[in-house]
Amino acid sequence: MNNSWGFNILDNKYKSTEQLVHYLVKAAGNNANFLLNVGPMPSGKIQSEFLDTLQKVGTWTAKYGETIYGTRAGPISPKSWGVTTQKDGKIYIHVLNPEEENLLITGYKEKIKYIEVFGRNEKLKFKQDSYGLIIQLPKYFDNYDTVLVINKQ
Repeated sequence: MNNSWGFNILDNKYKSTEQLVHYLVKAAGNNANFLLNVGPMPSGKIQSEFLDTLQKVGTWTAKYGETIYGTRAGPISPKSWGVTTQKDGKIYIHVLNPEEENLLITGYKEKIKYIEVFGRNEKLKFKQDSYGLIIQLPKYFDNYDTVLVINKQ
């Protein structure tokens, strides 16, 4: 969670909660595993900086875990704005770095029933044509990862 593989009293370059969530989501979106190491102090305890960050990542996964656990990489390859994951007929779009008001996904041709913001009852406007898919992004963005859901069924 910093730059050391074990406890190092001099290493105070701690990764933020946002960075760790992004690592976790990008691993899922790339069909990869994510190993998070926490080196205990000589006393066996874990530094409070790590505990605080792990608690925040745990809070995020309690809400969004469905969008990464048990998923596979989505049909849309990783982009500069984020990644996709999929399971049970749903595609989860993880917008980590929103770049514009609309999200353009070229070449996406599968039929869509509707698109919504995960965890909220907010359906999004979208347009699908021969070029792909354009999604009007929500005005509200999550602090770490705004997750959209393409419902195909």
